[in-house]
Amino acid sequence: MKNKTIIKESVVSKLGFLYYTFIKNSVPPFYMETITNQLNKGCVIKLPKSDDSHKTIKGVHMVTNVPDYLSINLDIVGTQLKCSKISQYQGFLVNLKDFKDSQSYLKQQLSKRNIKNLYAKQRKLEGSHNISYTFHYGDITETQYDFLFTELYNMLEKRFYEKKIYNNNLLSWKYYYDLVYPMILNKKASLFVIYDGEKPITITLNFHLMSMVFSYIQSYDLNYSNYNMGDISMLKHIEWCKKNDFTIFDLSMGHTDYKIKWCNHTYRYKHHLFYNSSSITSRTKASVIILKFKLRQYLRDKDIIGKKFQLDKFFYKSKVKQLDSFNWKES
Repeated sequence: MKNKTIIKESVVSKLGFLYYTFIKNSVPPFYMETITNQLNKGCVIKLPKSDDSHKTIKGVHMVTNVPDYLSINLDIVGTQLKCSKISQYQGFLVNLKDFKDSQSYLKQQLSKRNIKNLYAKQRKLEGSHNISYTFHYGDITETQYDFLFTELYNMLEKRFYEKKIYNNNLLSWKYYYDLVYPMILNKKASLFVIYDGEKPITITLNFHLMSMVFSYIQSYDLNYSNYNMGDISMLKHIEWCKKNDFTIFDLSMGHTDYKIKWCNHTYRYKHHLFYNSSSITSRTKASVIILKFKLRQYLRDKDIIGKKFQLDKFFYKSKVKQLDSFNWKES
């Protein structure tokens, strides 16, 4: 039980505000119950407050990764809590609100050459293999779910060893496995799969909230790298989102050429730091935390963290032995 609690806390810390909204379907206790999606003509999302008791904290508490395109009001009037907002990662998303269909989006977002190459790769893939595309959304058997989650883990693990890049989802895999199955049945999550016959060659785990799709984990079989599987997966996601009235396809944080190519909107994640303004200790601790995160973001902006120094490669060395002896189905 202690290990499961630690893993859950790790997931909550990583996702932050996104954990509450997309997974728990609630808002942290510091906020009002209404969220406004600024990109979708003021679409209002009403969620209940989380039952967490952090509102009575005497020290500090941080809600990480609040996307700035979601507007949410604080609910700390009458308390001694203050909130400092710290700008962090850049986020990327596909906003489909003003597009008639997927083709109109492609024509605006991609060059004619990129579109031509995309469809050429898709034709080559489909001509050489028995390809099918499936969104498991609202319906999936337990057997198929177990198979796909195992395959996705194996893809991520293989990339972990070959690229020597740490993936912090691997050691939490049993938590995700237990979490996602009922979410798929309730249409709060989906698994998108590109199959070659019965073999999955690309798998994407998405979370859903009203008109938004949040792409969380994606991997593919490296043997199919020549087909630009990421681009084909993006094409199918955009087609599916338009057909099913999803207007936002959020690819989350991380500045990559792939996201710049496909996304038509960038935004900022902010960390919200709540602290007890009547406590000198709390104020001091908050000041140190704010300084730390501002420094970290400065180093990202200067390409020191992320390019010259990659944390994922650094953590690989410390995690490889742990993963060697790890069996997620027994964790």
